[in-house]
Amino acid sequence: MKRMINRWCIGLLAVLVMQACRQADIAPVVNDGVAPGPVTGLSVTNLSGAATIKYNLPPDGDVLYVKAVYKTKQGLEREAKVSYYNNTITVVGFADTDPYEVKLYAVDKGGNESQPASVTVNPLTPPYKTIRNSLQAVANFGGIDVSFENATEADIAMVVLAPDELGDLTAINTNYTTLKEGTFITRDLKAVETNFGIYVRDRWGNISDTLNVSLTPIFEEKLDRTRMKALVLPTDASLGYGGSVAGLFDGNITGTYYHTGDGGTMPKWFTYDMGVTAKISRMSWWMRPGFYYDLHSPRVVEIWGSNSPAPDGSFNGWTLLTTHEQIKPSGLPNGKLSTADNDAAVAGETITMPVTAPKVRYIRFKTLSNWSAGTYVQIFEIAMWGNTQ
Repeated sequence: MKRMINRWCIGLLAVLVMQACRQADIAPVVNDGVAPGPVTGLSVTNLSGAATIKYNLPPDGDVLYVKAVYKTKQGLEREAKVSYYNNTITVVGFADTDPYEVKLYAVDKGGNESQPASVTVNPLTPPYKTIRNSLQAVANFGGIDVSFENATEADIAMVVLAPDELGDLTAINTNYTTLKEGTFITRDLKAVETNFGIYVRDRWGNISDTLNVSLTPIFEEKLDRTRMKALVLPTDASLGYGGSVAGLFDGNITGTYYHTGDGGTMPKWFTYDMGVTAKISRMSWWMRPGFYYDLHSPRVVEIWGSNSPAPDGSFNGWTLLTTHEQIKPSGLPNGKLSTADNDAAVAGETITMPVTAPKVRYIRFKTLSNWSAGTYVQIFEIAMWGNTQ
Protein backbone atom coordinates (compact mmCIF):
# COMPACT_ATOMS: atom_id res chain seq x y z
CA MET A 1 0.00 0.00 0.00
CA LYS A 2 2.82 2.37 0.93
CA ARG A 3 4.52 1.62 -2.40
CA MET A 4 1.30 2.45 -4.29
CA ILE A 5 1.00 5.80 -2.47
CA ASN A 6 4.60 6.65 -3.38
CA ARG A 7 3.95 5.87 -7.02
CA TRP A 8 0.79 7.99 -6.95
CA CYS A 9 2.72 10.92 -5.44
CA ILE A 10 5.47 10.65 -8.03
CA GLY A 11 2.88 10.57 -10.85
CA LEU A 12 1.06 13.61 -9.44
CA LEU A 13 4.35 15.50 -9.15
CA ALA A 14 5.16 14.72 -12.81
CA VAL A 15 1.76 16.05 -13.92
CA LEU A 16 2.21 19.25 -11.93
CA VAL A 17 5.69 19.79 -13.43
CA MET A 18 4.34 19.27 -16.97
CA GLN A 19 1.51 21.74 -16.38
CA ALA A 20 3.95 24.28 -15.01
CA CYS A 21 6.14 23.86 -18.09
CA ARG A 22 3.16 24.30 -20.40
CA GLN A 23 2.13 27.48 -18.58
CA ALA A 24 5.68 28.77 -18.88
CA ASP A 25 5.69 27.96 -22.59
CA ILE A 26 2.52 29.90 -23.30
CA ALA A 27 3.31 32.77 -20.97
CA PRO A 28 3.29 36.03 -22.92
CA VAL A 29 6.62 37.65 -23.76
CA VAL A 30 7.10 40.83 -21.80
CA ASN A 31 7.58 43.79 -24.12
CA ASP A 32 9.71 46.35 -22.34
CA GLY A 33 9.07 48.86 -25.13
CA VAL A 34 12.79 49.52 -25.44
CA ALA A 35 14.44 48.92 -28.81
CA PRO A 36 17.82 47.20 -28.79
CA GLY A 37 20.91 48.96 -30.01
CA PRO A 38 21.95 48.65 -33.66
CA VAL A 39 24.27 45.99 -35.01
CA THR A 40 27.83 47.20 -35.57
CA GLY A 41 31.10 46.26 -37.26
CA LEU A 42 29.53 45.41 -40.62
CA SER A 43 31.68 43.76 -43.29
CA VAL A 44 30.64 42.28 -46.64
CA THR A 45 31.65 39.23 -48.67
CA ASN A 46 30.17 39.46 -52.15
CA LEU A 47 28.97 36.23 -53.77
CA SER A 48 27.42 35.18 -57.08
CA GLY A 49 24.04 36.94 -57.06
CA ALA A 50 24.28 37.30 -53.28
CA ALA A 51 26.31 38.68 -50.38
CA THR A 52 27.11 37.66 -46.83
CA ILE A 53 27.20 40.39 -44.18
CA LYS A 54 29.09 39.91 -40.93
CA TYR A 55 28.14 42.00 -37.87
CA ASN A 56 28.37 42.34 -34.10
CA LEU A 57 25.22 42.07 -32.00
CA PRO A 58 24.29 44.87 -29.56
CA PRO A 59 24.82 44.09 -25.86
CA ASP A 60 21.06 43.95 -25.18
CA GLY A 61 20.24 40.60 -23.56
CA ASP A 62 16.80 40.21 -25.13
CA VAL A 63 17.84 40.31 -28.82
CA LEU A 64 15.98 37.53 -30.66
CA TYR A 65 17.08 37.85 -34.29
CA VAL A 66 18.64 40.10 -36.93
CA LYS A 67 16.73 41.14 -40.04
CA ALA A 68 18.12 42.36 -43.37
CA VAL A 69 15.89 44.43 -45.65
CA TYR A 70 16.70 45.34 -49.25
CA LYS A 71 14.94 46.18 -52.53
CA THR A 72 15.22 44.76 -56.04
CA LYS A 73 15.48 46.91 -59.15
CA GLN A 74 11.72 46.46 -59.59
CA GLY A 75 11.11 47.98 -56.15
CA LEU A 76 10.19 44.67 -54.53
CA GLU A 77 11.24 44.57 -50.86
CA ARG A 78 12.89 41.39 -49.60
CA GLU A 79 13.86 40.24 -46.13
CA ALA A 80 16.27 37.75 -44.62
CA LYS A 81 16.33 36.75 -40.94
CA VAL A 82 18.77 34.86 -38.69
CA SER A 83 18.63 34.09 -34.99
CA TYR A 84 20.82 35.77 -32.37
CA TYR A 85 23.07 32.69 -32.43
CA ASN A 86 24.54 33.93 -35.73
CA ASN A 87 26.82 36.80 -36.57
CA THR A 88 26.35 36.63 -40.35
CA ILE A 89 23.37 36.97 -42.66
CA THR A 90 23.14 36.21 -46.39
CA VAL A 91 21.04 38.23 -48.82
CA VAL A 92 20.22 36.55 -52.15
CA GLY A 93 18.43 36.88 -55.47
CA PHE A 94 20.21 39.90 -56.95
CA ALA A 95 19.76 40.25 -60.70
CA ASP A 96 23.05 41.99 -61.49
CA THR A 97 26.33 43.33 -60.12
CA ASP A 98 25.08 46.84 -59.31
CA PRO A 99 25.43 48.22 -55.75
CA TYR A 100 22.49 47.59 -53.41
CA GLU A 101 21.78 49.10 -50.01
CA VAL A 102 20.97 46.60 -47.28
CA LYS A 103 19.61 47.67 -43.89
CA LEU A 104 20.14 45.47 -40.85
CA TYR A 105 17.90 45.58 -37.76
CA ALA A 106 18.30 43.90 -34.38
CA VAL A 107 14.89 42.72 -33.12
CA ASP A 108 14.19 41.80 -29.49
CA LYS A 109 11.73 39.34 -27.94
CA GLY A 110 9.08 42.02 -27.69
CA GLY A 111 9.29 42.77 -31.42
CA ASN A 112 11.10 46.10 -30.91
CA GLU A 113 13.45 46.97 -33.79
CA SER A 114 16.73 48.82 -33.53
CA GLN A 115 17.77 51.70 -35.71
CA PRO A 116 18.94 50.39 -39.10
CA ALA A 117 22.60 49.86 -39.86
CA SER A 118 23.19 50.33 -43.59
CA VAL A 119 25.75 48.67 -45.78
CA THR A 120 26.28 48.47 -49.55
CA VAL A 121 26.75 45.11 -51.28
CA ASN A 122 28.07 44.55 -54.80
CA PRO A 123 27.01 41.03 -55.80
CA LEU A 124 29.11 39.10 -58.27
CA THR A 125 27.58 37.95 -61.58
CA PRO A 126 24.47 35.93 -60.67
CA PRO A 127 24.26 32.22 -61.63
CA TYR A 128 21.44 32.63 -64.15
CA LYS A 129 23.68 34.91 -66.23
CA THR A 130 26.77 32.70 -66.11
CA ILE A 131 24.64 29.67 -67.00
CA ARG A 132 23.12 31.58 -69.92
CA ASN A 133 26.62 32.33 -71.22
CA SER A 134 27.45 28.61 -71.16
CA LEU A 135 24.44 27.48 -73.23
CA GLN A 136 25.09 25.63 -76.47
CA ALA A 137 22.35 24.22 -78.71
CA VAL A 138 22.66 21.62 -81.47
CA ALA A 139 20.14 19.80 -83.67
CA ASN A 140 19.41 16.15 -82.95
CA PHE A 141 16.82 13.57 -83.93
CA GLY A 142 13.37 15.05 -83.51
CA GLY A 143 14.53 18.23 -81.80
CA ILE A 144 17.46 20.02 -80.19
CA ASP A 145 19.89 19.40 -77.34
CA VAL A 146 20.95 22.23 -75.03
CA SER A 147 24.11 21.79 -72.94
CA PHE A 148 24.85 23.96 -69.90
CA GLU A 149 27.28 24.55 -67.04
CA ASN A 150 26.07 25.46 -63.54
CA ALA A 151 29.21 25.80 -61.41
CA THR A 152 27.37 26.93 -58.26
CA GLU A 153 24.65 24.25 -58.64
CA ALA A 154 22.02 26.98 -58.54
CA ASP A 155 18.32 26.11 -58.63
CA ILE A 156 17.35 27.34 -62.10
CA ALA A 157 15.02 26.72 -65.05
CA MET A 158 16.02 26.69 -68.72
CA VAL A 159 13.23 27.49 -71.16
CA VAL A 160 13.13 26.63 -74.87
CA LEU A 161 11.01 28.82 -77.15
CA ALA A 162 9.73 28.12 -80.67
CA PRO A 163 7.32 29.97 -83.01
CA ASP A 164 3.61 29.23 -82.58
CA GLU A 165 1.00 29.35 -85.36
CA LEU A 166 1.23 33.14 -85.43
CA GLY A 167 5.02 33.15 -85.48
CA ASP A 168 5.36 34.34 -81.88
CA LEU A 169 8.00 32.66 -79.71
CA THR A 170 6.28 30.46 -77.14
CA ALA A 171 7.69 28.20 -74.42
CA ILE A 172 7.69 24.55 -75.57
CA ASN A 173 9.90 22.98 -72.91
CA THR A 174 11.19 23.91 -69.45
CA ASN A 175 13.96 22.08 -67.63
CA TYR A 176 14.44 22.57 -63.87
CA THR A 177 17.79 21.56 -62.46
CA THR A 178 20.49 22.05 -59.84
CA LEU A 179 23.01 19.89 -61.69
CA LYS A 180 26.54 21.20 -62.11
CA GLU A 181 26.44 20.49 -65.83
CA GLY A 182 24.39 18.53 -68.30
CA THR A 183 22.32 18.43 -71.46
CA PHE A 184 18.56 18.65 -71.71
CA ILE A 185 16.61 17.63 -74.78
CA THR A 186 13.54 18.94 -76.54
CA ARG A 187 11.86 16.43 -78.84
CA ASP A 188 8.80 15.76 -81.03
CA LEU A 189 9.65 18.63 -83.37
CA LYS A 190 9.34 18.70 -87.15
CA ALA A 191 12.42 18.34 -89.33
CA VAL A 192 12.25 21.92 -90.65
CA GLU A 193 14.52 24.88 -90.05
CA THR A 194 13.26 26.66 -86.93
CA ASN A 195 14.31 29.76 -85.03
CA PHE A 196 14.58 28.72 -81.38
CA GLY A 197 15.07 30.85 -78.29
CA ILE A 198 16.56 29.69 -74.99
CA TYR A 199 16.76 31.61 -71.72
CA VAL A 200 17.52 30.95 -68.04
CA ARG A 201 15.29 31.88 -65.09
CA ASP A 202 16.17 31.67 -61.40
CA ARG A 203 13.85 31.08 -58.44
CA TRP A 204 13.54 34.81 -57.74
CA GLY A 205 12.12 35.50 -61.20
CA ASN A 206 15.29 36.96 -62.73
CA ILE A 207 15.45 36.20 -66.46
CA SER A 208 18.48 36.18 -68.74
CA ASP A 209 18.62 37.50 -72.25
CA THR A 210 17.60 34.99 -74.93
CA LEU A 211 19.98 32.84 -76.95
CA ASN A 212 18.59 32.75 -80.50
CA VAL A 213 19.59 29.87 -82.78
CA SER A 214 18.36 28.55 -86.12
CA LEU A 215 18.44 24.74 -86.26
CA THR A 216 16.85 21.94 -88.28
CA PRO A 217 15.90 18.86 -86.21
CA ILE A 218 16.78 15.52 -87.79
CA PHE A 219 13.76 13.45 -88.90
CA GLU A 220 12.54 10.75 -86.51
CA GLU A 221 9.32 8.95 -85.73
CA LYS A 222 8.00 7.05 -82.77
CA LEU A 223 8.21 3.35 -83.52
CA ASP A 224 5.06 1.24 -83.35
CA ARG A 225 5.03 -0.43 -79.92
CA THR A 226 2.47 -3.04 -81.09
CA ARG A 227 5.12 -4.57 -83.36
CA MET A 228 7.58 -5.04 -80.48
CA LYS A 229 7.85 -8.40 -78.73
CA ALA A 230 10.20 -10.42 -76.57
CA LEU A 231 13.06 -12.38 -78.11
CA VAL A 232 13.88 -14.99 -75.47
CA LEU A 233 17.54 -16.03 -75.54
CA PRO A 234 19.35 -18.49 -73.20
CA THR A 235 21.29 -15.88 -71.21
CA ASP A 236 18.40 -13.47 -70.64
CA ALA A 237 17.43 -12.88 -67.00
CA SER A 238 14.66 -15.04 -65.60
CA LEU A 239 11.30 -13.39 -64.96
CA GLY A 240 9.36 -13.20 -61.71
CA TYR A 241 6.71 -11.38 -59.67
CA GLY A 242 4.28 -11.24 -62.57
CA GLY A 243 6.75 -9.52 -64.87
CA SER A 244 6.99 -9.95 -68.63
CA VAL A 245 8.83 -8.34 -71.52
CA ALA A 246 5.47 -7.85 -73.26
CA GLY A 247 4.40 -5.55 -70.40
CA LEU A 248 6.99 -3.03 -71.58
CA PHE A 249 5.06 -2.35 -74.78
CA ASP A 250 1.44 -2.12 -73.60
CA GLY A 251 1.36 1.70 -73.73
CA ASN A 252 0.73 2.02 -69.99
CA ILE A 253 3.44 3.46 -67.71
CA THR A 254 1.62 2.29 -64.56
CA GLY A 255 0.21 -1.06 -65.76
CA THR A 256 1.97 -4.35 -66.48
CA TYR A 257 5.73 -4.40 -66.15
CA TYR A 258 9.03 -6.24 -66.53
CA HIS A 259 10.49 -7.76 -63.35
CA THR A 260 13.33 -10.23 -62.95
CA GLY A 261 13.07 -13.30 -60.74
CA ASP A 262 14.80 -14.23 -57.51
CA GLY A 263 18.52 -14.50 -56.98
CA GLY A 264 21.26 -14.04 -59.52
CA THR A 265 23.84 -11.35 -59.95
CA MET A 266 24.34 -8.20 -61.93
CA PRO A 267 24.45 -7.41 -64.78
CA LYS A 268 21.07 -8.60 -66.10
CA TRP A 269 19.57 -8.17 -69.54
CA PHE A 270 16.55 -8.90 -71.70
CA THR A 271 16.12 -8.88 -75.47
CA TYR A 272 13.34 -7.76 -77.78
CA ASP A 273 12.44 -7.46 -81.43
CA MET A 274 11.30 -3.98 -82.52
CA GLY A 275 9.50 -5.51 -85.50
CA VAL A 276 11.30 -3.13 -87.85
CA THR A 277 14.87 -2.20 -88.72
CA ALA A 278 15.62 1.41 -87.75
CA LYS A 279 18.37 3.85 -86.96
CA ILE A 280 17.49 4.46 -83.30
CA SER A 281 17.55 8.09 -82.24
CA ARG A 282 16.40 7.69 -78.64
CA MET A 283 14.48 5.51 -76.23
CA SER A 284 12.67 6.15 -72.97
CA TRP A 285 11.84 3.94 -70.02
CA TRP A 286 9.57 4.51 -67.04
CA MET A 287 10.22 3.59 -63.41
CA ARG A 288 7.85 2.01 -60.90
CA PRO A 289 5.41 4.65 -59.58
CA GLY A 290 5.94 5.37 -55.90
CA PHE A 291 9.56 4.17 -56.01
CA TYR A 292 11.22 6.68 -58.29
CA TYR A 293 15.04 6.57 -58.22
CA ASP A 294 14.87 3.68 -55.78
CA LEU A 295 14.71 -0.10 -55.41
CA HIS A 296 15.00 -2.10 -58.64
CA SER A 297 14.88 0.71 -61.21
CA PRO A 298 17.90 0.62 -63.56
CA ARG A 299 20.57 3.20 -62.85
CA VAL A 300 23.47 2.35 -65.16
CA VAL A 301 22.62 0.54 -68.39
CA GLU A 302 24.04 -0.50 -71.75
CA ILE A 303 21.91 -0.59 -74.88
CA TRP A 304 22.99 -3.09 -77.52
CA GLY A 305 21.69 -3.52 -81.06
CA SER A 306 21.82 -6.36 -83.58
CA ASN A 307 20.38 -7.59 -86.85
CA SER A 308 21.40 -11.22 -86.29
CA PRO A 309 21.51 -12.14 -82.58
CA ALA A 310 23.53 -15.23 -81.67
CA PRO A 311 21.07 -18.02 -80.77
CA ASP A 312 23.25 -19.06 -77.82
CA GLY A 313 22.48 -15.74 -76.05
CA SER A 314 26.07 -14.49 -76.26
CA PHE A 315 26.97 -10.97 -77.33
CA ASN A 316 28.35 -12.17 -80.65
CA GLY A 317 26.73 -10.16 -83.42
CA TRP A 318 25.77 -7.34 -81.05
CA THR A 319 26.94 -3.70 -81.19
CA LEU A 320 27.07 -1.50 -78.10
CA LEU A 321 24.95 1.51 -79.04
CA THR A 322 25.45 3.52 -75.86
CA THR A 323 26.06 3.43 -72.10
CA HIS A 324 23.79 5.55 -69.91
CA GLU A 325 23.58 6.50 -66.24
CA GLN A 326 20.32 7.85 -64.86
CA ILE A 327 20.88 11.04 -62.87
CA LYS A 328 18.43 12.18 -60.20
CA PRO A 329 17.74 15.86 -60.94
CA SER A 330 17.76 16.99 -57.31
CA GLY A 331 20.67 14.86 -56.13
CA LEU A 332 18.69 14.09 -52.95
CA PRO A 333 19.27 10.76 -51.15
CA ASN A 334 17.05 7.72 -51.76
CA GLY A 335 13.51 8.14 -50.50
CA LYS A 336 13.49 11.93 -50.93
CA LEU A 337 12.04 13.51 -54.07
CA SER A 338 11.78 17.06 -55.33
CA THR A 339 9.21 18.38 -57.79
CA ALA A 340 11.87 18.16 -60.50
CA ASP A 341 12.46 14.48 -59.62
CA ASN A 342 8.77 13.61 -59.91
CA ASP A 343 8.34 15.56 -63.14
CA ALA A 344 11.35 13.83 -64.71
CA ALA A 345 10.12 10.40 -63.62
CA VAL A 346 6.66 10.95 -65.11
CA ALA A 347 8.22 12.18 -68.36
CA GLY A 348 10.39 9.05 -68.56
CA GLU A 349 14.15 8.54 -68.59
CA THR A 350 15.45 9.26 -72.09
CA ILE A 351 18.59 7.81 -73.67
CA THR A 352 19.86 9.65 -76.73
CA MET A 353 21.71 7.43 -79.20
CA PRO A 354 24.80 8.65 -81.04
CA VAL A 355 24.13 9.66 -84.64
CA THR A 356 26.80 7.15 -85.69
CA ALA A 357 24.80 4.19 -84.33
CA PRO A 358 23.93 1.61 -87.03
CA LYS A 359 20.46 0.52 -88.08
CA VAL A 360 19.27 -2.45 -85.99
CA ARG A 361 16.17 -4.55 -85.46
CA TYR A 362 16.88 -6.22 -82.13
CA ILE A 363 17.60 -4.47 -78.82
CA ARG A 364 19.29 -5.84 -75.70
CA PHE A 365 18.71 -3.80 -72.54
CA LYS A 366 21.52 -4.57 -70.11
CA THR A 367 21.33 -3.25 -66.52
CA LEU A 368 24.72 -2.90 -64.86
CA SER A 369 23.36 -1.57 -61.55
CA ASN A 370 20.07 -0.44 -60.06
CA TRP A 371 19.21 2.22 -57.47
CA SER A 372 19.21 -0.16 -54.49
CA ALA A 373 22.44 -2.00 -55.30
CA GLY A 374 20.42 -5.26 -55.32
CA THR A 375 20.11 -7.82 -58.11
CA TYR A 376 16.53 -7.26 -59.26
CA VAL A 377 15.47 -5.16 -62.24
CA GLN A 378 12.02 -3.63 -62.77
CA ILE A 379 10.77 -1.39 -65.61
CA PHE A 380 7.20 -0.40 -66.40
CA GLU A 381 7.36 0.77 -70.01
CA ILE A 382 9.72 1.36 -72.94
CA ALA A 383 9.26 3.57 -76.02
CA MET A 384 11.54 3.85 -79.07
CA TRP A 385 12.13 6.55 -81.68
CA GLY A 386 14.17 6.47 -84.88
CA ASN A 387 14.27 6.56 -88.65
CA THR A 388 13.12 3.50 -90.61
CA GLN A 389 13.77 5.08 -94.01
